[in-house]
Formats: sequence, C-alpha cells, structure tokens
Amino acid sequence: MIETHLLPYASFCGFPLLPSATAYGVLSAVNLGGMILAGYLGDRVHRPTLLGCIYLVRAASFILLLYVAPDIRLLYLFVALFGLVDYSTVPVTVGLAASHLGIRRIGLAMGLISGGHALGGAFGAFLGGWFYDVSGDYGWLWTGSVALSVLAGLLVFTLRDKPSHTRMTLLAGATQ
Repeated sequence: MIETHLLPYASFCGFPLLPSATAYGVLSAVNLGGMILAGYLGDRVHRPTLLGCIYLVRAASFILLLYVAPDIRLLYLFVALFGLVDYSTVPVTVGLAASHLGIRRIGLAMGLISGGHALGGAFGAFLGGWFYDVSGDYGWLWTGSVALSVLAGLLVFTLRDKPSHTRMTLLAGATQ
C-alpha cells in the first residue's frame, strides 16, 4: 500500500512532489538498515517478541501518518520509522519458518508467505484506491493498516520461538 499510496497521499496533504519523492527514497534507504538490524536481532532475541514489536511499531507509524499534514518533517519522521520496520519482518519470519518447518521446507514456506504478502499488498492497494474514490480521504486506509498491524503483532506474540521437541521429532519422521 505504501508503494502505491504514499506519494498520492503526500500530494493530498499538500506536500510538493520532489520532497515527497525524496521521502519515499529515504524510506527505501532505511528499509535496508531495518532488514539488517532485524536479521541481527533475530539471531539474538526471542523472535516472536521481536516480530510482534515490529508489527506494533508499524501500527504506530501508520497512526503518525494520519497526522503528517501540514508538517513535512512529520512525513520524514514517518518514513524513517516505517522504513525501519517495513521489510524488517522478512529476516525474522524466515528465521521462524526455518525453526518451525526446517530448512528443507523453507523454499516452499517463503514462496507461500511471499505469495500471500503479494496478494495482501494488491488487495490493500486496490482497497486504498477504492476507499479514496468513495470517501475522498485516505483515513480508512491508514486506520485499517493500524488495525491489521496490531492484529498481526498480537497474533505473533502467541508463537513459540522454537517448536517443541515432540513436534520436531514428528516432522523429522515425516520426511524420511
């Protein structure tokens, strides 16, 4: 959704095109650092807690996005915060999938996760445009993003970092 709607939303808020596009570039640069930091932390801390916190910070960033107009500095604060957690879910999710499913299944698991993410992104981009056309405002899109991010964060907190020994034994037996 951000890739599709951030620049139109910045324009809606009255921000000029060049500073808005620069903000998107900053978001993309911070994504890199966020992924590396999350990968580093994912090897050292409880991954479900880390992933849940990432989703909750994402929710907080969407709340900030609702209030960026008319201060472009808030837009830059949003892109720094959101960029830090945007793609940072990937290394943590890969780690969780590998520990729960094993590395022999990680290709299919990440293919399914990525496919689901792509469908969700397409659905979100479409709905964002639809909500804007119907209401003339982006509030529903960002509010829905807050709700979904909070839900994802809360669901992830229920996961174990590593599956139980019994489950791993059953999985190992199923592959032989």
